[in-house]
Amino acid sequence: MADNWELLYWSCAGRGEFVRVIFVEAGVEFKDTDDKQVVAEKGKEGKLGGFPVMFLPAICNGDFHLSQTPTICKYLGKKFGLYPDNEVDEWHADQINTTIHDYIAEGILCFHGVNPSMTYYNQIEETKPYIERFVAERIPKWLRHFEDVLLANDGGKGFVFGKNLTYVDLGLMHALRATESQFPDTWNNADYIPTLKSFKDRMCSRSRLAAYFKSDKCRAFEGNSMM
Repeated sequence: MADNWELLYWSCAGRGEFVRVIFVEAGVEFKDTDDKQVVAEKGKEGKLGGFPVMFLPAICNGDFHLSQTPTICKYLGKKFGLYPDNEVDEWHADQINTTIHDYIAEGILCFHGVNPSMTYYNQIEETKPYIERFVAERIPKWLRHFEDVLLANDGGKGFVFGKNLTYVDLGLMHALRATESQFPDTWNNADYIPTLKSFKDRMCSRSRLAAYFKSDKCRAFEGNSMM
């Protein structure tokens, strides 16, 4: 398969950022297609052709199309050498990858508590209790778990698994950046996750990622559901 990668997603960070940071860290060129009209048309179910894709983001490489963000991340991680080097870590990575995306999905959903397909701005008052519960009860639960996951490998001094970077490190980094952006006070006051905060800072300072975050290629968080 020729390296002719394209990412289809909207012009925000969102779930597409999980995919972008893998391409960036791997040093792999890709076309970031975020034109609203093009994405809206290509993103319609069945419009890409080949194996059906239901929701974006999707990656394309010739006739190969793949959606579902956790699956894309795992696929690209393996493709680009950002993958655990033993079977035990491989399956634990799959576990944590799924957990990261469950966390983001729950965070997104709390902003759409009345109707998940309706914009947040049409249900601001109604969805406040869902957001408040997420902040008070759920964020600490998720973040403490990720703290424990980091500590399980070399006391949290390096990566999530082993001694090498994997796609899970990149996914966790993005989830933490999204948390800090959406809930800055909650993040800043979370003194129970020192290892997690150090991890995020280390990841964001990696040369390719740091340059990307400072560039106009990096999409802004919209501030309306960790997207």
